[in-house]
Amino acid sequence: MSYQVIARKWRPQTFDEVVYQDHVSRTIRNSIKNGRISHAYLFSGPRGVGKTTMARIVAKSLNCIDGPTSTPCGKCENCIEIKRGISFDVIEIDGASNNGIDNIRELRENVNFAPARSRYKIYIIDEVHMVTTAAFNALLKTLEEPPDHVIFIFATTEIHKIPDTILSRCQKYFFKKIPVDVVVTHLASIVEKEGYRISQGALYPVARIADGSMRDAQSLLEQVISFSGAAEGGTEISEDDALSILGVVPTESYAKLIELVSMADAAGLMAEVDRIVSMGIDVSRYSAGFMDIIRYVRLINAGIDVKSMLGLSVEETALLSSSGKRLGDFELGALFKIASELVKNLRFSGNDRVYLEMALMDMVSVIQTPSIAEIIKKLEDQGVTVSSQDQKHTAPAPAAEAQKKNENLSANNVIQAWSEMLAEFDARKNRLYYILRPAVAVYDGAKLVLSYPEGIDSSTYSKSLDSKTAAYIQKNLSDRLGTAVQVELNIKPQASGIPDVTPGPAVTGFKPEPGPEPEPLPLPDDEAGTEPVKKENKTESQAVNRIQNAFYGQIVKKENENA
Repeated sequence: MSYQVIARKWRPQTFDEVVYQDHVSRTIRNSIKNGRISHAYLFSGPRGVGKTTMARIVAKSLNCIDGPTSTPCGKCENCIEIKRGISFDVIEIDGASNNGIDNIRELRENVNFAPARSRYKIYIIDEVHMVTTAAFNALLKTLEEPPDHVIFIFATTEIHKIPDTILSRCQKYFFKKIPVDVVVTHLASIVEKEGYRISQGALYPVARIADGSMRDAQSLLEQVISFSGAAEGGTEISEDDALSILGVVPTESYAKLIELVSMADAAGLMAEVDRIVSMGIDVSRYSAGFMDIIRYVRLINAGIDVKSMLGLSVEETALLSSSGKRLGDFELGALFKIASELVKNLRFSGNDRVYLEMALMDMVSVIQTPSIAEIIKKLEDQGVTVSSQDQKHTAPAPAAEAQKKNENLSANNVIQAWSEMLAEFDARKNRLYYILRPAVAVYDGAKLVLSYPEGIDSSTYSKSLDSKTAAYIQKNLSDRLGTAVQVELNIKPQASGIPDVTPGPAVTGFKPEPGPEPEPLPLPDDEAGTEPVKKENKTESQAVNRIQNAFYGQIVKKENENA
C-alpha cells in the first residue's frame, strides 16, 4: 500500500477518537442510541477541527451492518467503503464546485432512489455556504420533507452565510478550536506510535502555528519529520528543527528583545534587528510575533496563568517572566500600542526594517520617560515609601485657597460680577433685568446689599424678589466669582406716606438649591396694576399705564398740562 500522510492515516474513525469535540460526539451518540435520528445536520466551526470526520463517523454509525449504533464496527463492508470514500450510498459533495441550481436539481432527482445496499442514503455537503441562494431555495422543500431513507449532513466554516430558512431545518452543532496543550498531547501520541523521537519543545511551536486546527498541526508535523531526517535515522527532532522548517523565531529572541527594551539599550536592539534580517526572517511575521510576546509578558506580570491559556511551555513562561520583570503595566501597555501600530504599518510598507527599527526606538523613548505612576511604583518596589508630603506640590495649600477666595471677593470683583450679570439678563431679555436695574448694590466686605433709592415704591420689587429668585441671584454671582457670596435685600417702605409693605425675606446665609434657572417673571396684566391705582392717575392714557406696568414704574411728578 502506498504511503499515507499523517493527517489521513490518523484520521479518527470512531466518536471516541475525535479530539476535543466531546459535546458534539456525546449528543449525536445519545440521539442514535435513542433512535432520535435527524434528517439534517449542520456542522460549523474552524477548518481542520473534525467536521467532515464527524460526518463520516455518523454515516458509518447509521449504515454499519450492526447499526444504527453509536460504536460502528469499522470492519463490515459498509464501514470500510465509507472510510475509503467509495460508498455508493454516502455521497460527498464539494459545495464550492457544485453550488449551482442545476447541481441541486440533480440532487433532488437522485434522493428519490433508494440506497443501493445500505440503510440510508447520506449526502455530505462540505463548504455548504458556497451554494448560491437560488440553489438553496431549490433545496428547501426537499430538505424540509426528505424521503425516509435520506439524511443530509452539511459542513461549513462560515455559518453566517447560510440562509436562515436552511438553518431552521437542521440540527446545528458548533465545533471548537483545539487548545495548544491538547494538540501537543495528541501529536506526541502520534509520534510515539510512529516510532519517532521528538522533544516537547518542538511540538509547541507546531501547535501554536496550527491555531486550533488538528489537521494543520498534523501536516506541519509531517514537514518537521521529513526535514529533520528522523524518519530515516531515528534521530530526535529538536526544537531548532521545528523552528527552522516552520520559519518561526525562537522565544529566546523575543525575550532578548524585551530585555533590551526594558534596559533602553538602543544599540543592542539595532544589533538584534541586524541579526534577524541577516537570517532572512520575515520582518512582518517577526513583528506580529513580538506583539504577541508583549501581550504574554503583560499577562504574566499580572499574575495570570498563561501556560494553559496561551499554550506556552513551562520553560517559555519562565523565560518571558524573567525578561519582563523590569517593565510595569503602563509601560507594557504603551509598548503593545507601538507594536500593534507597527504591524498595521507593515502591511503597506516598502521597507520593513526601517519601520521595525523606528518602533523599537519609540519603545526606548517610553522607557526613558516613564510616567509619575511608574516612578512611584518602582520606588515602592525598591522599598522607598512615598508619603503624601512628598507630593504636596500637586495640591494647593489651604492658605493659598483662602487668599484666592479673598481676592475673588474684593469689592471691585463683586460689583463687576453684578454688572456682568445684569448685562447678561439684558441680552437675554430676562425680566430680572428690569427688576434689578434700579437697585443700588453695595458690597460691605461680607455680603452684597441690595436696596432701592428713596422715592421709588420698593414694595413692588419686594413682591418679585421672593426667596427663590433671590437664591438664584446669589448662585449666579457665586458661580461668576468662583466662591460663595451672600446677597441681602434691604427693602424699605416708600417715605412718601404710602402704606408700609412687608419686605421680602433676606437671603443672608441662604444656600441655594441646585436646579435650573427660574422661569422669567411674567408681565402684569394690562388692566391690573401692581398696587391700587391712585386717583390722580385715573385719567392717564392707556399707553402710560402700559409703560408704568411693564417697568414696574411710578409717576413721581405730573407736570401741569397747561404750563
